[in-house]
Amino acid sequence: MMGADSDRRGRHMDKRIKEITIVGGGTAGWMAATFLVSVLNGRADRHKTKVTLIESPNVPTVGVGEATVPTIPHFLQQLGIKESEFIRRCNASFKLGVRFVGWDHDAKGGPMSYIHPFYSADDNVGGHNPAYYFHRFGGLGGGDTLDDCISPSRALIDNRRGPRLLEDGDYTRRVTYAYHLDAGLFAGFLQEIAVQRGVQHVLDDVDDVEVDDRGFIAALRLRQGGRRPVEFVIDCTGFRGLIIQKVLGVPFESYDRFLLNDRALAVQLPHPDPTRLEPCTRSTALGAGWVWRVPLYSRVGTGYVFSSRFRSDDEAMAEFKAHLGEAGKDAEPRAIGIRVGRLSRAWEKNCVAIGLSSGFIEPLESTAIFMIENAVRTLAANFPDLDFHPSLADHYNAVMDRMLAEIRDFIVLHYCANNRTDSPYWVTAREEMEVPDSARECLERYRHAFPNNDWYDRTFLFNYFSFLVVLFGKGYFDGVQFPAENFIARADWESFQHRLRQFKDSLVASLPDQYALLRRIRGEDQPAAAPWMAGLGGGATVGLGAGAPPPRVQVTATTQVDLGGSNIL
Repeated sequence: MMGADSDRRGRHMDKRIKEITIVGGGTAGWMAATFLVSVLNGRADRHKTKVTLIESPNVPTVGVGEATVPTIPHFLQQLGIKESEFIRRCNASFKLGVRFVGWDHDAKGGPMSYIHPFYSADDNVGGHNPAYYFHRFGGLGGGDTLDDCISPSRALIDNRRGPRLLEDGDYTRRVTYAYHLDAGLFAGFLQEIAVQRGVQHVLDDVDDVEVDDRGFIAALRLRQGGRRPVEFVIDCTGFRGLIIQKVLGVPFESYDRFLLNDRALAVQLPHPDPTRLEPCTRSTALGAGWVWRVPLYSRVGTGYVFSSRFRSDDEAMAEFKAHLGEAGKDAEPRAIGIRVGRLSRAWEKNCVAIGLSSGFIEPLESTAIFMIENAVRTLAANFPDLDFHPSLADHYNAVMDRMLAEIRDFIVLHYCANNRTDSPYWVTAREEMEVPDSARECLERYRHAFPNNDWYDRTFLFNYFSFLVVLFGKGYFDGVQFPAENFIARADWESFQHRLRQFKDSLVASLPDQYALLRRIRGEDQPAAAPWMAGLGGGATVGLGAGAPPPRVQVTATTQVDLGGSNIL
């Protein structure tokens, strides 16, 4: 009886949000729609929350985020999406890290190269951070970079290996991985799933927005559909910020005092040899920025991120084409403006901005899709009712601010610690750009002691090994003496390096070529795979309850193992 009375009172005082309205499609809009319709409604035994996505048929999407970080496999798995179908439909390939070329020069002026890996074999040698051993003793047995002396990733990338065996199933991993994907195909793939799960898709332009006496968004005026009342709005309109900025007036905080780049050229090229798929993103420094190279299964995505302060579009185009060589002689890159920074508040009143409308850090470490993923997870965990209690927005905004600041600091380190003197751009990036206090503190502290595990327990994405790999790759610690190096023994390092070499050899020998693995996953060397829809029941994990916690996956995963031929799962 009490239950019935309580239920009646709940209906009488019902303040739940019955409909979420997403304005804007693309990667951000369809990731938000798919996640929210799945998580909010996938296990609901009472009321369903309607999710509507309104997308202009006349506004093209930017299509950012063709490279990802290792949180994305869990995101797809949680949504009950079959990995093999995702890989086939989005022309995806595997990514084991990022190769940096030419960001710094050696003593002879030649370009240095290192890899930022997603996987580190161990974070403890003889009770100490292995970076101390590398700094004191160097690489034993040929390794000349920190990444090669703590991780098997370089060996796997150089040999073009995939992250699992041919017979392994979806989402199995022997080493940590992410994906390269076609952003346009990915948005379309998610759209298909979201609509099948109940999202209403409206193709129309938003011509005007009504605001009530509290300053909340009350309704949208659609060009074809007329007035449409709304309760809760998610702004996924990209750099335009159609609702969050233009209507609600939330100010944008530029990061141009920290980061120089504000333009990009982008183009798609055919593979020079489609059977030789490098399982990493490549970042090559040029005179006024850097070039990305993202090898998908079907093509190569590439582009030049640069500063208009040092290159006009035409000058950048000439430099970019010269870098591409014969492969780019007929290329016609498109120019894109980049707005680097963040909103002062991503959640304002009854509107939340997700994706480029919320903030953007240049794509150097492939964080755009991760920021969308983290935003929708945080929103679902702080979902409001019609009262929109301000504590929820305050918490959400604090989480987003800290995420953006951490990513910004990591990106800034790539520039402010460079040693190049051959280009005004690189000298300016090092000597004239402002370094955030939090990043400067990190740089100063690392000159005296390397961190251990608990220094970065609360990071969103990049753990301390990520910082060390980048800084060692730049020669940042050359000539520095660390007190802790008095406490380490060469024998421990030799033993670790011996076991790591065995482990690398074992992985290279056992893991398949990435092209062969992708062909197997895509069903191109066997009967076609089963349908992509894993379903919301049974083994599909959807929701935020026990058994499916949002991951706090850091880019460089570490596992303490017996390196002698072990598999890492």
